[in-house]
Amino acid sequence: MNSLAQRLNVGLGISLILLTGLIGWLIYDQNQRLADELIVSRLQHDGEGLLAALQVDAEGNATLLEGAISAIYQRPLSGHYFLLQLENGGSLRSRSLWDAELSGATLAPGEQHTRRITGPAEQPLLMWAGGYRKGNHNVTIMVAEDLSQLQQRLLQNALLLLALTVIFLFLILFIQRRIVRDSFAPLRQLGREIEQLERGDIDQLTEAVPLEVQPLVVEVNRLLLVMGRRLERSRNALGNLAHALKGPLNLLTQLADDKNTPAALQQELHRHTTALQQQIEHELNRARLAGAGSAGQRFNPAEELPALITVLERIYHDKKIKFDCKYPEQNLTNVDRHDLLELLGNLLDNATKWAKAKVNCSIEQSDAIYIVVEDDGNGVSEQELAVLTQRGYRLDESRPGHGLGLAIVKEIVELYNGTLELDRSPELDGLRVRLSLSPKR
Repeated sequence: MNSLAQRLNVGLGISLILLTGLIGWLIYDQNQRLADELIVSRLQHDGEGLLAALQVDAEGNATLLEGAISAIYQRPLSGHYFLLQLENGGSLRSRSLWDAELSGATLAPGEQHTRRITGPAEQPLLMWAGGYRKGNHNVTIMVAEDLSQLQQRLLQNALLLLALTVIFLFLILFIQRRIVRDSFAPLRQLGREIEQLERGDIDQLTEAVPLEVQPLVVEVNRLLLVMGRRLERSRNALGNLAHALKGPLNLLTQLADDKNTPAALQQELHRHTTALQQQIEHELNRARLAGAGSAGQRFNPAEELPALITVLERIYHDKKIKFDCKYPEQNLTNVDRHDLLELLGNLLDNATKWAKAKVNCSIEQSDAIYIVVEDDGNGVSEQELAVLTQRGYRLDESRPGHGLGLAIVKEIVELYNGTLELDRSPELDGLRVRLSLSPKR
């Protein structure tokens, strides 16, 4: 269970159920004890009335005064019973007992005892017994009352209490769920802002969040600011370097055009200055293409690839390369825009540099991002494939470049836990680069 809201709902729900069950059991138990105390009090009162009505003559014969006994003790199986036991073995019993007996031990004067027993007709009885001294005789008085109606009423009250408890419990759980949901509303808003940040719609997260997560949001904004500044410095440095090289390059061009320069040297200078100009223009175009977006923006192939291809067509305008690209219309998720621009820029630049007339590119996204770039160039031998991704390795020293393109691609692929494969294109017969990116949040 990874959801904090579900954990809170389940944890609080179980706690409320257990607490409500405990409170319900305590209420039922206390009601039972209170009822027992009231009945015992009444039984004790009746027992004292029987003691007052008891008459014992000199020979030890016991009788009860006429009219001193309640009529309920006269009706058979009425649910109210008594038994008086004398120490000489004599006894008096209520007519309501009929042919049944109340069983109990003889008690000494001053002793009292309360217990539950089964009476006539299997009635559940609560019996109170007390020991007394009447004249010169010890007597034990036992008085019992049927609890069946009381237990039925207590059960009805318990069921009513249970029903009300369940209703209130569902109401409390509903309110609790709403409270938890409302408490997590700022986090959901934060999640939406992160999605906007991924799309590049915003530059930072709103810091008006609960105190518990505010330090995290502040730190994320600080990191975004630092990353954005570093990225901007890198782009500026690239542009500045290219612009700085243009001045000396123009001087070299002028020197190559000078009539006093030997013809062989002019030819060599023209060849190298032309290559340098192409490389500088290439880097400037890539810097302009990256734009001023913030770090963390997502790559949209439908917007970025046409612009990238336009740059390559300008750089290699003399080759008239035909590009065939297939890609999804939506953003590629969990991959930084500038990383993919760098990756695709190197792959397409390398393919265009070596292609004769055609370059194919396909991008797909499912559980991972799959990219295939192939050209119709001369291809690469098996021996060269093994070292092609090494930094600084170049197949042809006469072509412009520094041999860093595929090495940079390899580093980006490793950054995103991906795979990189180089082989010969079965369709175009040139180099085919297949890679997958498996970004993890």
